[in-house]
Parts: sequence; C-alpha cells; structure tokens
Amino acid sequence: MKHIHYEDESSRYIVIGGVDKPFFMLAAWIEDPHGDYFKKHLPRIHDIIWVGEDGLKFQTYGSQAWDASFAIQALLATNLSDEIGPTLMKAHDFLKQSQVKDNPPGDFRRMYRHNTKGGWTFSDQDHGWTVSDCTAEALKCILLLSMLPPEIVGEKIEPERLYDSVNFIFSLQSENGGMPGWEPAAGSAWLELVNPVEFLEDTVVEHEYVECTSSTIQALVLFKKLYPEHRKKEIEIFITKAVGYLEDTQKPNGSWYGIWGICFIYATWFALVGLKSAGKTYNNCLAMRKGVEFLLQIQNDDGGWGESYLSCPNKEYTPLEGNRSNLVQTAMALMGLIHAQQAERDPTPLHRAAKLLINSQMESGDFPQQELIGAFMKNDMLHYALFRSTFPLWALAEYRNHVLLSSKSV
Repeated sequence: MKHIHYEDESSRYIVIGGVDKPFFMLAAWIEDPHGDYFKKHLPRIHDIIWVGEDGLKFQTYGSQAWDASFAIQALLATNLSDEIGPTLMKAHDFLKQSQVKDNPPGDFRRMYRHNTKGGWTFSDQDHGWTVSDCTAEALKCILLLSMLPPEIVGEKIEPERLYDSVNFIFSLQSENGGMPGWEPAAGSAWLELVNPVEFLEDTVVEHEYVECTSSTIQALVLFKKLYPEHRKKEIEIFITKAVGYLEDTQKPNGSWYGIWGICFIYATWFALVGLKSAGKTYNNCLAMRKGVEFLLQIQNDDGGWGESYLSCPNKEYTPLEGNRSNLVQTAMALMGLIHAQQAERDPTPLHRAAKLLINSQMESGDFPQQELIGAFMKNDMLHYALFRSTFPLWALAEYRNHVLLSSKSV
C-alpha cells in the first residue's frame, strides 16, 4: 500500500492510467472506505470517465498536452498568427503551466521513478508522468512560439526551464540512439515473458520507439538553432545517434513500425520528418528514399492513404478494407512526403492527396470522424477525437507553404 499511496499522491490521484486507477481506488477503499486516500480518488474519476459526442468514454487519461502540441503546430503552419493571436496565447499559457517543474516527491528512485523535472506529460502537470515525445513536441511549440511577438502569443518561457527540458530528454536516450517513453530502457527482454496482460505486448519493460526518437530530434534541432551554445556538442552527438537508430530500425519495405499510432504510415511520417530535421535529404539518405517509395507504393487511387488497425498486431502493413482512405493518415503521409522533398521530383502524388483532403471538408469546416488512429502496445486502439481537425489542416498548410507557394516562386 505504501507504493500505491505514493503513486496516488505523486499523480494527484489521476494515477498513471485508466487501467490502474480503478485498482488503486479499490485498494484504498478496502484499506479504509472512509479514509482520505479513497476520498481523494473520487474527484479525479472525471479525468478517466467522460461523455463524448458518441456516448460514455473510458480513457487512459487525458491527452491535453499531446493534442495541444499538434494543434499549435498546425495553427502556426497556417501563417495566420495575427488573426488567431488569442488562441495561440491561451495555448502557449497552457503549455507553460503544464510543464513539470520538479522531480517526483521524496525518495523517488526507491519508488522506481525516473526524474521528471522539465518534462511534459501526456495530459497536464497534475499527472506527473513525463514522456519523451510529449516533452519534445511541447518544447518544439514553446520554441516556435518564442519566435513570435509576445504581444501576440505571450511572454517567452524562462531559458532555465528550456534547459530543464533538454536535460530530461538527455536522461532517456539509450545506447542504440533510440528514445523510450517514460524512463530509460534498462530491463531485460526476457522479463516480457511474465507479462500478465493478455492483450498488450511489450508492457513489462521500457523499449525504444521511432516516434519518440523523431520528436526529440526535431525538438533538439530547433533548440540548437535558438540556443546554439547550450550543450552544443552533446546535442550533436545525441542527434547523430538518434538518426542512426531511425536508419537501423527501418523495415525492408521502407516503412517504420509505430507503437503509438496506426501504424506504418504513422511511424514513417515521424521518421521522415525526423531525418529531414537532422539534415538528411532524399539524395543523401537511403532510408529517406526507401521511406518515400513505401508511401508512394501504398497511395490509393483516390489520392489518399488508409491503414487498418490490423497492422499493429500482425506487424505487417494492412490497408483498410476496400482500399478506403483515412483523412488523418492521408495528412500524415502527405506531410512525410513533403518533408522528403517529393515536390522537387514529382508533385502529382501531393496534389492528389491535397485534393482529397480539400474535397472531404464539411460545411462546418471540420472533417468527418473515420477509423481510429491511435494505438497502444500493439493491440489497444485509441481514439484521438481532435486528430480529424488538426492533421488535415496541418497537412494542407504545409502543402500550401512548401508545394503551392514554392512552385509559384520558381
């Protein structure tokens, strides 16, 4: 119970996830149904159970910081900052408030916790479980917003807090260059044999992930540009090792396997953007060329892309039934190709994808909700309701900036 109480207190009773919380809450009730530990759980039930547009939802925990980071990048890509200043300012303030400013309380090493100071969680500061890619995406947004006038987006964050974020990212990188999610990947692979969860894979020990590795590359490249003298050599070594991990984990067909989304399209988008951020191009990087060929080969006749959740458990690319296209996956593939300089070779696949996105927009300005996009540990699919609005907008903004405007200036 000491460990359970520690987790309850350090996560403000949200607990690390929606599966754990009912068990921790039950344990507190059995210990003392009238005690403070149980009573403090009750107000945080609303962080787990809520009513969505299509009924009651039970979620792992909130994705506020994750969603906000992608939404900010999509909005910034539109180059409409002067018109949406109040929105950007509120989003900026949310990210600044959401950064975890301290390590877990007490002797956190004894409680098998990693340091958290400087990181961001998947949801908000209360949760306390900082994640490498959430930190990297939030850091990227904070840095991008710092390049805009403060009267539009608010005051910059203090440099020391940026340094804390970089320190947190550095604390996680594995020897192979890859980035785990929550803590260093130190456990032995054989421990997965005692996994008690029948429907999730690779949950016992931490592993490295393509998506986390790409996000941290992107964040550190931007940080190095704005703060060129801070841990300069270490950042360069970090990025070199991370690029090596991306190149080493590419599949023979040119794709990358994704853990946090469905699946090969999701990870290939991340990998291509990460490689491009590190200075790789289609001409000087075999991995990028193979990644581009993979995306071009699986493009549908209507110009879009669509991947089934079956890719996750089968570990083999599986298209949606009937070769349907999914707009979020189309947006991800489109951005991956744009960052891999596809417009310089043949922009036709990009035009076709953009046409599908444009023609799919509804009168409200939103895009239709389609198949699930998120994934967790290869068998658990996740619903990100905001992705349908964020990613088509982001991709079309990138298309305008790097394809349409670029071609007009030639």
